[in-house]
Amino acid sequence: MRRYLSVLLLIVLAGCAVAPHTALPVEEPDWRVEEPSWRMVSTDPADYGITYDGLPDLEGWPLDKLAAYCLGADGIYAEAGFDRLYHYFLEAPHTCVAYFSLIQDEGQREVLCGQIAAVDAAWYQGAEFREILTVLAQAYPGGIEGSVVQSIKHEEN
Repeated sequence: MRRYLSVLLLIVLAGCAVAPHTALPVEEPDWRVEEPSWRMVSTDPADYGITYDGLPDLEGWPLDKLAAYCLGADGIYAEAGFDRLYHYFLEAPHTCVAYFSLIQDEGQREVLCGQIAAVDAAWYQGAEFREILTVLAQAYPGGIEGSVVQSIKHEEN
């Protein structure tokens, strides 16, 4: 019995030594790595200390603050804000969809989604934007996230 177990153990160990060399690793497409950075879900610019008394450098602003800035802006402030939001969307589309889905006011969600699509239509007409929408539509076929994606797609057309 002892010999039988020893032989069986050698066979198992020999098989384990070969397995990693013959097995192929599971590879999934690494589409985008995104790390949400928002601290709160608020669309009130005052919650972030935002004032519209000069054009700030919006580069590097977290999504929550940028969204609040855009929703409170008009004129040149809005153009700069929504352009930055569009580029944020290109960099981190899943993060944007997740954050927009947390905004309680449907009208505000619609504004953000619509303006992202409007910026693309007016200034960029980017193939990357359309590719992102295709990926997002597959990733979020329903639920609030799906409705956010559909809002962006609807405004794109």
